[in-house]
Amino acid sequence: MFKKLPSQRNQTRALIVGALTILSQAVAACGGAGGSGSTSGSSGAALYGSSTISGSIAGQSGGQSRMAGWVVVLTERDTGVSRVGEVNTSGIFTITGVQPSLPHGLTLLSPDYLVRGVFSVPSETSAKLHTFFTMTKANLPRLIHRGYVVAPQSMDGISLTSNAVADADGDGAPDGAPSLGLLTLSSVDLDQDGIVNDIDLDIDGDGLMNFFDSDDDADGTLDVIDSDANGNLVADIAESYSDQNFRLGIEYLAASVEVHPVSGGTTKTYLNLATKVRSGVSPISVQVRGPLALLNGSVIEASGSIPESAWDKLLSDNGTSEDGFSGDLIYAKKVLLGSGKTPRPFQSLFLQLGFGSKEAPVFAEFPFTFPAVDLGTLTFTWNGPTRTVAKASSSDPFGSLTSYSWAVAITDVDGVKIYESPLEEAAGESIVIPNRLLNTGSVYTFEATAQLLDRIPGYPALVVYSASQSITY
Repeated sequence: MFKKLPSQRNQTRALIVGALTILSQAVAACGGAGGSGSTSGSSGAALYGSSTISGSIAGQSGGQSRMAGWVVVLTERDTGVSRVGEVNTSGIFTITGVQPSLPHGLTLLSPDYLVRGVFSVPSETSAKLHTFFTMTKANLPRLIHRGYVVAPQSMDGISLTSNAVADADGDGAPDGAPSLGLLTLSSVDLDQDGIVNDIDLDIDGDGLMNFFDSDDDADGTLDVIDSDANGNLVADIAESYSDQNFRLGIEYLAASVEVHPVSGGTTKTYLNLATKVRSGVSPISVQVRGPLALLNGSVIEASGSIPESAWDKLLSDNGTSEDGFSGDLIYAKKVLLGSGKTPRPFQSLFLQLGFGSKEAPVFAEFPFTFPAVDLGTLTFTWNGPTRTVAKASSSDPFGSLTSYSWAVAITDVDGVKIYESPLEEAAGESIVIPNRLLNTGSVYTFEATAQLLDRIPGYPALVVYSASQSITY
């Protein structure tokens, strides 16, 4: 989305130790990694402040009213905790629960929650830009949206931090970082800003915070198929540092998209949302904010004696919502999106932890951005004598993307799953069902699935299902 910089010099790994020591000290000062802050508990003290910040925004061609429905996001630089405000018909927005003394980044989203700009101010240092700031007044200076940049009309009420990103051509937009071939890197500070990748909220220095960036380390591999998305030379599965992990409030936020074919050539699209609330944090609600065009019309499907119902945007920890068991602090919900709806590439949504009172809640919000992946189809054939399921050559579950895995599941006539194969890499064209698993003359249902990497274990970003086949063995 943003331009790329020439390659930069490597730094030594000694920076990791120092930065992680600083991080551990900061976490300890906030009440420990498992708590909500200096006064952990239902107040969620470190998660929100008491300040309300207002501002106005206009497009580069003028006219605040033309920005109506756009979304302004303030994100804390060091935690990723966000607060969101919608621009009204006068071009004005209000954001509550802000901690103005903390460094923030500002991201501008369209009414469909697509990233359309980041806060950038030229530095006194040549070819550098500032993207983080603190606030000293209740009103931000008037903002101007210019292309991929959101610029303040003045510096009244804000103070820039020392963090800077590169602007090599001096056009006022962050340049970003290149494809660097991370396997040969000894550096883990990709953008050379003095903050190691583990704790850098903008790893590649493109001005776009990791939560909204589909390739955090700018190595040319989308995060959804990158086993080391933060480029710190440690497999993501062995750590908890990513744009889906958070240091305060929640441990992680996952959003899985499932696409199921139905009769008539149409599909059903499900959204699986899950978060793990940290021990000691007691929100009055756990819910979702996002684009109305995507979320409106979503339903909870009927189950047993429970009828279908409209989704109220809430996640639950009740043991019946794809959330593990009741009281385990995992809040989740699986919803069926409206007909024909599916998340768009780079589209964002926010998990909201509500605090205070139901009449006047204050939210700590956590962003998630869907990957830029095309969705296709998955089909297979069955060879009974060899017990082989072969993936059809026409299958393209993720468009031109070939870094995925696939598997086969079998259920019996009562709908009980009796087998699911290990995941096979996309290059594998067939899966052999174990001998003596199936009974001669019995009827089974076969179904294949293709999925991308699950950066949060158990929650692959995208899953495409084949049509089910009824097979008599």
